[in-house]
Amino acid sequence: MKKHISVILMIFFMLLTLIGCNNADTSVDDTTNDDNSSVLAFNDPIKDYDTVDETSAEGFVIKAKKYVYGENNAVILSAENKSDKNYTVSINMTYYDDAGNEITQESQLYESFAANWQKYFAFDPGIPFSSYDFTVTTEEYVGECYAQYVEISFGGLSETMDNSVDLIEKYGDYTKFPTIMSTCYEKNSSGYQLKTGYHLVVIDNTGKIFSIGSCGGLIGAYAKGENYSNMQIIQFLDGELIWPDELKKDILGIVVLGNTSLYG
Repeated sequence: MKKHISVILMIFFMLLTLIGCNNADTSVDDTTNDDNSSVLAFNDPIKDYDTVDETSAEGFVIKAKKYVYGENNAVILSAENKSDKNYTVSINMTYYDDAGNEITQESQLYESFAANWQKYFAFDPGIPFSSYDFTVTTEEYVGECYAQYVEISFGGLSETMDNSVDLIEKYGDYTKFPTIMSTCYEKNSSGYQLKTGYHLVVIDNTGKIFSIGSCGGLIGAYAKGENYSNMQIIQFLDGELIWPDELKKDILGIVVLGNTSLYG
């Protein structure tokens, strides 16, 4: 029987509070100092980066890796601030073809990057490219860096029955279909109520990006609270659920945390 697969549809099951995200295979030791600042010990699950740069931005270690993503390519970039200062960070990515000609550029800005903190960036230009290069610009940031208090971990994939977002929007059809769903667990260690967004990058056991899903909005996090959110990875609108071999084991979930601010 023909199976129609809808990839990267997202449903949040939270009736009250929706939340934000970080990485399942990442070990994080997050303690709070007397001045309410966070000290982060970061263990990166991505071990084979293409590029490790410790010179382009003072106090930062920048690592980047090119991935195959469907018919295109994408870059996952890790930025770690090892200094004792908060910054606004801007990253400009340039993509090249086989002959070394520039194809296109894109930039991402993160306004409140805390001291002694790490986050991922996902660059997905929607095109195939042969190589890439990037520049990093930093400017000291004055203000509270709320994202350092949010810890979100990828909790793996599971089978469930779920509605189709497309069918609900087009036809008002609330039929449930076999679905492979991801779970992210979130913790807010501060006394603030916070809001943020996130992307979840699922890297399969062949080393390719299987999906990049977006939260699509703001996620509320209770002060000193814990919660979870779900995201559709594959949905089978016709036929039974069959796990792709590349998702059966040894997958990574990289959570790209968005800008974080006070809730309300």
